[in-house]
Amino acid sequence: LCCGSVLSLVADPAIAKEIGDVRLDEADAVNAEAVVSTCPCCQVQLRVTVEKTGRDLPIIDLGALACRSSGIPHDDPTEYALNMWATFETMINLLKPEQMADLMVELFPQMVDAMPLGMGGMMRGIGKLGPVGGAMLKMMKPMFPLLFPILMPGMMEKVMPDMLAAVEKRVPMPDSMKEQMPDLMPAAMDNLMPKMLPAIVPLISDPLIDYLRSK
Repeated sequence: LCCGSVLSLVADPAIAKEIGDVRLDEADAVNAEAVVSTCPCCQVQLRVTVEKTGRDLPIIDLGALACRSSGIPHDDPTEYALNMWATFETMINLLKPEQMADLMVELFPQMVDAMPLGMGGMMRGIGKLGPVGGAMLKMMKPMFPLLFPILMPGMMEKVMPDMLAAVEKRVPMPDSMKEQMPDLMPAAMDNLMPKMLPAIVPLISDPLIDYLRSK
């Protein structure tokens, strides 16, 4: 039975909460004292739903229950799980087009520097031409949706260190996750950016023109 976890949360958080509510309503209907799950994603989703709906219903890991039943000391993982979920939820929000656009606006200096074939310098030069340069950049604007998918793959490697730093500012994460980000982030961007650019480019086009005109 689906708890409404990862896929639903990424695609539609409101639906995820409704599905989680259904599962907990089923527990309420039989006066359950707790819900036991073996799946970490289910545990976190149900704990989040318990917290958001004000229920007093423990969500217990099967391994933790087995330890308690056997008299083996075992810390309650709820607080840790909720803290980790907060990181995951913030990361999901960061992957929305509006949030990614804000991130890219912050990285305009590095992105323009990383443009291949001297294009960044050329665009900066155009931006310095005053009203004429502004008009030229606006004429280029319809080309941005075509240019960025071509340019981004070559830019990402150069921009990645600054992107990682910007993500760390936005997403509180444990040291163990920070250590993995240099490996995880490039792969995630390689996979996601081609799909997201059509939604992101319209959001960054005017800010990019404003940035170029200000330099």
